[in-house]
Amino acid sequence: MSFMAKRLLKKFKKENYKVAVNHSFLHPNQEVTIFTDESKYETIYQMKYGQIVTLMPTDNPDNQIMYFHGGAFTVPMNIDQLEMITKIAIESNSLVQIVDFPLLPNHTSTEILESAQEALDIVYSTEIPTFIVADSAGAAISLQLLIKNPIKISGTSFISPWLDMQLKDPEISTKENEDVMLSLSVLRQIGKQFEAGLHQDDWFDIFDPQNLNVGSIQIFYGENELLTPINLKFIRALKQADKASVQVTAFKDGFHDYTLWFKLPETKKTFKEIARFVRGGLH
Repeated sequence: MSFMAKRLLKKFKKENYKVAVNHSFLHPNQEVTIFTDESKYETIYQMKYGQIVTLMPTDNPDNQIMYFHGGAFTVPMNIDQLEMITKIAIESNSLVQIVDFPLLPNHTSTEILESAQEALDIVYSTEIPTFIVADSAGAAISLQLLIKNPIKISGTSFISPWLDMQLKDPEISTKENEDVMLSLSVLRQIGKQFEAGLHQDDWFDIFDPQNLNVGSIQIFYGENELLTPINLKFIRALKQADKASVQVTAFKDGFHDYTLWFKLPETKKTFKEIARFVRGGLH
């Protein structure tokens, strides 16, 4: 990691940043939305559950990005995430389709997954390639969508993905002390709540290569994340799938969702790599 990132890491540890993150996950303010000024967006389309918010940060986009935000399935999208996906879209000349999905606990995981499918059904077009960008919990939702609809997605980029709800791998516990953002007990608590709302056929095993014929995927994460063992297990499964390819960028000592700190060299590199990936997927 860069010197700037190491300074942030030290600050997070000193301030016990994990406490604030845990509180936001377990006691989210779901009354707050950043999408109050409709004049800032091309359209806001109301779905059965949630909404699609369309941004056009460039004049002549030749592709579209479906964005799924992180926040442990409980926290509404924030302004930093909006700025992040806008920066990525400018670099990749993309239209943005933000899937502002419903949240736990007022909605079930089945309703969350249904909203993702409805969003794709609405925005999908054969005339403009569709890519996925997702961070943290948003990656779990979009991966299930991708497994069900592989031919509709031209490429997928995951940032610090949280893909496994059970988190039983013993290696995860050994990583928790290194992680300045995430608490294993909190993620397991929310993961159980997510699983409780699933119908039997709603969830595909993401570690079964037979389910992972999903085309091209990029994965970015920090090696100090407690989710690292899950990422590595998922990457191994992808490499065994017949119709999948994976590009992996792991930052030593990197922290969860580092891309929300825009001045970091690691963040700038990630945005450039996603833009290159999208541009390459158009040909």
